[in-house]
Amino acid sequence: MTSQIFIHRRTRTRTGIALLTLLTVAALMAGCAAPVPTAVPAGPLPPVSIVLGSNLGHLPILVGAEKGFFAAHGLDLKLKVVNNGSEMVSAMQKREVELGDMSVTTFIKARHEGDALQVVGLVMNDATRSNADEPLAIISKKGSGIRPGVIGDLKGRKVAVMLGQTPHEYLKIAAARAGLGENDIVIVNMPQSPAIADALRDGTVDAVASLEPLNSLVLRSVADSYEVKRGGGYLSYLMITTAYLPTIQDQAAVIDRFAAGLAEAMQYTRQHRAEAVQIFARAVPGQDVRALTQGINHVSYDPRMSAATDRAFDAAQTDVLSQGSLKGRAPMPLDALLYRRAIDKARADYPQYFSDLPALP
Repeated sequence: MTSQIFIHRRTRTRTGIALLTLLTVAALMAGCAAPVPTAVPAGPLPPVSIVLGSNLGHLPILVGAEKGFFAAHGLDLKLKVVNNGSEMVSAMQKREVELGDMSVTTFIKARHEGDALQVVGLVMNDATRSNADEPLAIISKKGSGIRPGVIGDLKGRKVAVMLGQTPHEYLKIAAARAGLGENDIVIVNMPQSPAIADALRDGTVDAVASLEPLNSLVLRSVADSYEVKRGGGYLSYLMITTAYLPTIQDQAAVIDRFAAGLAEAMQYTRQHRAEAVQIFARAVPGQDVRALTQGINHVSYDPRMSAATDRAFDAAQTDVLSQGSLKGRAPMPLDALLYRRAIDKARADYPQYFSDLPALP
């Protein structure tokens, strides 16, 4: 029996074939006496599609598809890779996919704007902290007048960032903590792409605010560039997997299989980062592998939902509901936002996938 995995990026399609019997043997060898993956359905595997972004926050999904972990748990996972959160939400709304990977802020905005989504998995996450934001950074270069560690120097400066995306939220929070208002910084709206490096290099902007691997790409490719700020504990930058409530209710077994495959893929990513980077580079063309190798060191992949992640969701929801058209809306209870059953089941059924993670506080 075989499983086909299709990775879509606009018009590009790549097919990988995974032999399930061999994968099952490999899983048994890796887990020794650990539980065998849930029995794979007879006949063709059920196809399940997911949209995800072209950054390192989504990497375990690509690894799980490439290495056959989702197939080993009974899913033929088809991937649609896009460039930003707006495209992710659009793919979900158009029902082009069943599952959607996105940032926590993108999810909360969509949820409060009427999309009946719920979180079924955590992909980029540190379950021991509620403010892990190391993949985010503000970068400048020599001669800009912006000193390392001094966010206040951004006043009156031009900063490239994509409006409405997580790096923009990060920049606003960092600026506010430094006593700057939104109008104190000249925002240059720019897509999250290698073009931000060109903009900093040629002086179009004085700084950029972005995520990995673009931050590492900028640092590698722009002479005399440096971090003004990396992370800082301003917010918890979570990358999550979502599904519409009817999907969760009608296909609970599929969600369980996805969560188990994701947990296995995340452990493999944690333990084989160099290989994971190569998988990313093959799936998302035009990448600088050296920048990926540097950038992945700033990313945590922990699928567990915890008290810390609960606090992170609360804080993210408070922040989203304090601005724009959602300002003043009442927050939703966490149980309306988080579907905990699938990952909790995976932790119970496959403890070996979590054995290398630190204890929860």
